[in-house]
Amino acid sequence: MLERIYVVTDLGPGDGGKGGIVHALSRKIDASVVIKRGGAQGSHGVRTSNGESFNFSQWGCGTLEGVPTFLSEQMVISPVGLGNESEALKRLGIYDPFTLLSVDPSCICATPFHRISSQLEELLLGENPRGTIGTGVGQAYRMYNALGEEATIRASELQDREVVRRKLQRQLDCYRERYARISTDDGLPGDAELIAENLSLLHDDGFLPYTLDLFENIGKKLRFMSLSEVVKGDGSAVVECSHGVLTDAETGLKPHVSAIRTLPKFTTEMLRSAGYNGKIINYAVHRAYEIRHGAGPMPTYDPEFTTQMLPGSHKDENRWQGIVRAGALDLNLLRYALDTSSETKFDGLCLTWFDQVLASGRIWPLCVSYKNAPTDGEPYAEFLKKAEPTTIEYSIKKPISKRELFEFVGNTLDEFINVPLELLSIGPTELDKISSNKI
Repeated sequence: MLERIYVVTDLGPGDGGKGGIVHALSRKIDASVVIKRGGAQGSHGVRTSNGESFNFSQWGCGTLEGVPTFLSEQMVISPVGLGNESEALKRLGIYDPFTLLSVDPSCICATPFHRISSQLEELLLGENPRGTIGTGVGQAYRMYNALGEEATIRASELQDREVVRRKLQRQLDCYRERYARISTDDGLPGDAELIAENLSLLHDDGFLPYTLDLFENIGKKLRFMSLSEVVKGDGSAVVECSHGVLTDAETGLKPHVSAIRTLPKFTTEMLRSAGYNGKIINYAVHRAYEIRHGAGPMPTYDPEFTTQMLPGSHKDENRWQGIVRAGALDLNLLRYALDTSSETKFDGLCLTWFDQVLASGRIWPLCVSYKNAPTDGEPYAEFLKKAEPTTIEYSIKKPISKRELFEFVGNTLDEFINVPLELLSIGPTELDKISSNKI
């Protein structure tokens, strides 16, 4: 059985820097497998000291170190995305990426029809965006909850052409009915072309056969395993979770949440249900500042700060998520995330992108409180739209050794949160990570 499993959880809305942490951790502990849960959503960026870089979606962030990936039952996969990511990995020099991948047969599959629905739903919100990556993962999960197995394709079914055809047709019929009365006039004027493109695909009779062929091809490449088999292996593992705690379907900042549960307790439950009784080590991840890619409350948002911090972060703006915003690290939101995750004891915090603080005047702003408070019964997400931050700026002395910097950051955070600093990232590669040496 695996000796220990490290679980990496984002305490924000996402974009916390999980990719670099998972990569560095996988290398440091010589991980035998990276277990994925969540969804095939955005990208987890990795840059290595060997000069390699890649943005991972479904393969784990230990892939460049040769660490295999297991897509767990709590992962909504995208067969289209698997094909695209595999080709990109081949261009990077990995001969056959699928030899580094195993999949739980019960994984729900997101389809191009889910993607169309995801994008149309966001476009129809007009000036009141919810925010979505637009890949259809959330819609796949919502359709499963609404229609069950009749419209849900499981990974194990991808090679069964007739089953996939029937379920794709059920999805198509559902969405054609839902959007039957939609026109390009139902969104913002600038979105008319995108609405038209999605509606055109939805009514393209050749799109279903094309998708069917693609799914069958991907299905032939998959190797199936169960988590109970994976945890019987040797060595240690890393669980790489998508999304962030603030987007949890139930406890997140509604309505800007995902369709899935993102709290770390669900990872623990999954591992224990699979028969794993070994040690679980929980690490929280957050940037050294706030970042939000898309709609949702962000009290410390500062356009000037955003301009200073974002160069090199690879977070391009897009229509589905919206603009990328940054601001002072909001300890109120950090505490909120920890409170909603209170059933899990975090063993350490991994603070990322501190190199941008060092490169931007060596001033580290922290929002320590709000000047105002929610009214009785007011949803927290609504309050956050008008919250007034109280910010303290900390100066980083120069020169300062790596160990001194680690201790300064750790001691500062200890004043406000009850999770010890475990790792501080001061650059993009695994060599730029300062740890407490407990790993």
